[in-house]
Amino acid sequence: MKEKEELKKYMFLILFAILSYFIINNFSEILKILETFIKVMSPFILGGVLAFILNIPMTKIERFLKKKTKNKKYIRLISISISLIIFLLVISFIAFLIIPETIENIELLISNIPEIVNNTESFILNLLDEHAEVQLEIKEMFKDLNTGSILKDLLNYIINGSLGFISSFISSLVTIFTGIIFSLYMLSQKEYLCLGFKKLIYAYLSKEKADKIVEIGSLTNKTFSAFVSGQCVDAIILGLILFVVLSIFKFPYTLLISVLTTVTALIPIFGALIAMVIGAILIGISSPLDALIFIVIFQIVQQIEGNFIYPRVVGKGVGLSPLWTLLAITVGGSLFGVIGMLIGLPLASIAYAIFRNNVNERIKKKEVSIY
Repeated sequence: MKEKEELKKYMFLILFAILSYFIINNFSEILKILETFIKVMSPFILGGVLAFILNIPMTKIERFLKKKTKNKKYIRLISISISLIIFLLVISFIAFLIIPETIENIELLISNIPEIVNNTESFILNLLDEHAEVQLEIKEMFKDLNTGSILKDLLNYIINGSLGFISSFISSLVTIFTGIIFSLYMLSQKEYLCLGFKKLIYAYLSKEKADKIVEIGSLTNKTFSAFVSGQCVDAIILGLILFVVLSIFKFPYTLLISVLTTVTALIPIFGALIAMVIGAILIGISSPLDALIFIVIFQIVQQIEGNFIYPRVVGKGVGLSPLWTLLAITVGGSLFGVIGMLIGLPLASIAYAIFRNNVNERIKKKEVSIY
């Protein structure tokens, strides 16, 4: 028996070595195959992500309707429809609010470029009031600045960027539509899909391993659902706080910046910085000094939200303390950028829960009392 176990281990090591050698020597080809596979599967990947997001409100709506009505025949259909309508309304609201404002501000930016250049020059010269030599160099630099060239380059960038975006969006419509249809199918048949996966797992693995996989799958679903819900609540809180603060100080573009912040804040901790940069540019068109004040105010609000509200709203939902929440996001962002920030926290929560359960089981087996 032991010889068979040893033989299995050696066979596994040999196969692993061969597979590793093959991957290393054909890495670029494997990447191309993966890219092609992801491109082909993108509608279904999008559908799966969308189904996961829609499942969060759908589950709550279903639970509510089951308490309120005895006729349960159309509850799933009604819940899916309401969830999809809410999702589309939110997307439409953001698009119809941001796109016209963005176009208007781009037009304003282009028409005001000469004034912006003059204001920026005056602002810098005032800061360097006691440094005459540096002021002369600044004046020469702005004198050589070609406003017409800036306008031309900016217009070319906007036109090329807009054409590229429109072309990409049109080509993605089929993918988006297919993804939505696939997500609706997944939501309507989610119990059957889960049952099918369970059958496969229990058919090909031992009961002990299958139980562990099902347990981890359930934990993963619960953790990611709590993370998405908490992230949305946190983003709304940050947007509302910023709207109130900017309204008090009477900054321009208050609603636009607040909505942008709410959307970009879905990227944990650091996502709102994107809105800060855009907001600073918009405000800086009329007043560079106001833009600096805005950055300071935004940073104060964002630090308060990031260090006090976020760890409690999101960290509590995924079962991590504020310290581990910040650590998970920082490490995830350092290793994998934006994607690392998005998935670092729920993955850390899952790892923490598995490790905690394992520790408790070991202590229980050893019959040690540590309390």
